[in-house]
Amino acid sequence: MPINQLRRNPINGRWTIVLMDQLNLSNLTVKEKKKASGVSSCPFCEGNEKMTPPEIMALRSEGFGMNESGWRIRVIPDKNPVLQIYGDLNNRGFGMYDVLDGIGAHEIVIESPKHTETFVDLSEDRITEIFWTYRERILDLKEDSRFRYVLVHKNYGEAVGPTSEHSYSFIIASPITPKRVKDELINSRAYYDYKERCLLCDIIRQELTDQDRVVLEDGKFIALTPFASSRPFEVWIMPQKHEPFFELTADLRPLAKMTKELLVRIHTLLNEPDYIMAIHSGPNIKAGRRRGYWQSLERDYHWHLEIMPRLRAYTSFEASSGFPINSVPPEKAAALLREIGA
Repeated sequence: MPINQLRRNPINGRWTIVLMDQLNLSNLTVKEKKKASGVSSCPFCEGNEKMTPPEIMALRSEGFGMNESGWRIRVIPDKNPVLQIYGDLNNRGFGMYDVLDGIGAHEIVIESPKHTETFVDLSEDRITEIFWTYRERILDLKEDSRFRYVLVHKNYGEAVGPTSEHSYSFIIASPITPKRVKDELINSRAYYDYKERCLLCDIIRQELTDQDRVVLEDGKFIALTPFASSRPFEVWIMPQKHEPFFELTADLRPLAKMTKELLVRIHTLLNEPDYIMAIHSGPNIKAGRRRGYWQSLERDYHWHLEIMPRLRAYTSFEASSGFPINSVPPEKAAALLREIGA
C-alpha cells in the first residue's frame, strides 16, 4: 500500500497530508448524515471490540481483559490512518517541492461504550477521565522525537456512516507543527520577546478587567469569546495561571466541569449545533530542541481548549481571501451564553 505524503506549499508555507490510496468520491459528495442501522454495525460499541484494530489503552472495570467488554473509554489506532506510526520521514525534494513520508500517529478515543451517548451527556467524572486519557496519550507520543506536534480534536455532528452517532475524538501526532498552532507559537514568542510576558496571560488579565467577553470563570479556568473571534460563538477555555502544556495540568476535574457547562449552554442556546473542539498545547520539546526551536516556550506559550460551533458554511469570500466573517459580535455571544446559566 502506498505511504501517504506530507507536501509543502511553497507559496503559503502550509503542509497538506495527501492520501495516496484512499480514493472514494462518494465520501466527498455526501450531503446528509447516514444513520446507523443499529449498534450491531458500530465498531465503537461495547461488545464489538473485535471489529476494531487492537486497542492501545483502555479504562475498564476489573475482571475484563484487553479488547474485551467492560470498558468506559477505549483508545484504538484508526483503521485507515492518515499518518502511519512505522517508518522514517524520508525528507526529500520533488523538483522544487518538499515532500515527507506520512509518518505519525492517528488514534481514536472512543468516549463511551453507549452508541448514542454524546460528550455533553457524559458526567464530569467521565469527561475528567477522557481528559486524563488525552494526557496519557500525549505524554506517550511525545516520547517519539519524530513527532513535532500532537493535536487532540473532536468533531460533533460531522461524521458519516455507522459511527456517526457514537462519541469519539482524535489524537494525531505529526512531524509537522500545524499552521494554525505554529502561527500561535510564533506570535506568542514575538510578544514575549517584546514585553517579556505571556500573550495569553495578558489577554486573560484584560478580559477579567473588561468582563464583556467572559462566559465562565472559576479561579482556575476562564472561558471567553475571543476579541477577534473568527466564527459565531467561538469560545476558548484557558488556565488562569500560566501553563504551556495541557498534558502537565493538575486541574483536569475543574476543566471537565467548565467544558461540560459550556457545551450545555451552547447546545441549549444554539439547538445542539455541530461543533469542533480542539486542544492547542505546546509542541514536542524533544523534537523542537533538537532543531533549536522554541527556546522560550515554557514562558511564552499558554495552552487552551477551543470550541467552535459550525453554524454555517464558509462564504466564497472567506474561502478565497482567508478573511473570516463573524456575524455575531463576541461580546453579544458571551452575553447570550451567560444568560443561559442565569
